[in-house]
Amino acid sequence: MASAVQTKTSESFVELKEKLEEAESKLRILMDNIPGGVLVYDADTGKILEVSDGCLSTFDCTEEQFRDHYYNNFDLFVMKEDRAKVKEQVAVQTQFFGVVELLYRVLDLNGNVVWISHKARLVDERDGRRVFYAVLSDVTNEQLVQKELAKRNRQLKEESERYALLEEATDNVTYDYDVVSDTLVSSLRDSRGNRRTTRDCVRGGYLPDVISKEDYPAFEKTMKQALKKPLKGVVEYRIYGEGGKDIWYRLNFASFEDESNQVYRIVGSAKDITLEKAERAALKAKVQLDPMTGLLNKTAMRSKVEEYLEQSDIGMCHALLMIDTDNFKSVNDRLGHQYGDKVIQFVASTIRDTFRDSDFVGRVGGDEFMVFMKHTTPSITEERAEKLNSQIRQTFTKEDISVSISCSIGISYFGADGEDYDSLYKTADEALYDAKNSGKNCYRTYGRKAGDA
Repeated sequence: MASAVQTKTSESFVELKEKLEEAESKLRILMDNIPGGVLVYDADTGKILEVSDGCLSTFDCTEEQFRDHYYNNFDLFVMKEDRAKVKEQVAVQTQFFGVVELLYRVLDLNGNVVWISHKARLVDERDGRRVFYAVLSDVTNEQLVQKELAKRNRQLKEESERYALLEEATDNVTYDYDVVSDTLVSSLRDSRGNRRTTRDCVRGGYLPDVISKEDYPAFEKTMKQALKKPLKGVVEYRIYGEGGKDIWYRLNFASFEDESNQVYRIVGSAKDITLEKAERAALKAKVQLDPMTGLLNKTAMRSKVEEYLEQSDIGMCHALLMIDTDNFKSVNDRLGHQYGDKVIQFVASTIRDTFRDSDFVGRVGGDEFMVFMKHTTPSITEERAEKLNSQIRQTFTKEDISVSISCSIGISYFGADGEDYDSLYKTADEALYDAKNSGKNCYRTYGRKAGDA
């Protein structure tokens, strides 16, 4: 009887052992196949008790390497900068819950930062130890994505705030044009304080009516380019202001395309540059003028003539006149330089009054002048030259000292005597030399004598 009981007990023990081994095997399989792996450690000492293969795979090392690298201690497993926060969170969560959820960083065996999602249950063992069974997951990629998203959100918020501050701090007008709906939204406010919205902006004809007719063709050309492909650029234009006064704007813009490579949006910032344009024009005029006479200086004269000739077709008749003041050296020597300045001003005003407002008149040397007559004829040009000879012929007297002046003129014609500034200047100068050699106080046309047909 006793033998039978012992046999039955032995069989039960074997069966229980087999079930236990089977349970342990299933538990090991489960631990090794949990994404990320399992880490078992003492809650009080931090000593690592078990490391699953899945956990070792995360850190690409053996169990021996893992235990050696982290000194077989969970506290040292956590990155130094995160340890205090982890201890604090564990202490708080274990007061109220049996489960602890953490997020911290770990330095792997190669020194790379790994973000770990840590979910653990605290278990009181029979031997009195408190043990954490933790499931660890590598969430480095998710953290990087979230960090980048957070960074972009901060940047977007900062940009939005900066954009709003810039709108308040500057007088620039911002524009946002929706290509598909042909709608323009600007930072200008309506009576209710809302951004001003204009529908049918381009296709409906709004902009062509607002932008000046002189500037709209160039503006339209630029915008058509921006509608074809993404483009950044600058365009200047005038709009019709109150009281008939035009307002100049400089628009900095950029266009954007969608997934189908179609431009769907154009944004820009427009600055009022009316004053800047006026100041620039005044400065340009000042730089171009001879300070003593108010005529164009030599550089400006050349620039204007060259620009005009570039737009001229062969067959048009323009004339270049070189004018030299005869006996001017005697004025300076006998009457003094201050008197000489008055004589130069007299010659300059006489030349200006003799020719048309549309002609270019300049002082190109001490006592040398130049006139470019647009769309003229030889008879009209030579009639003006003869008139100038007559009006410049004067005698100036100071303290019983008298000096007589006159002028010599050389004339060349566009097309016949030259097709650019340099050639016209050369031929007119040769004609002037001929006039000087002919006794002064006369004009000569390049290649022809006075009175020739």
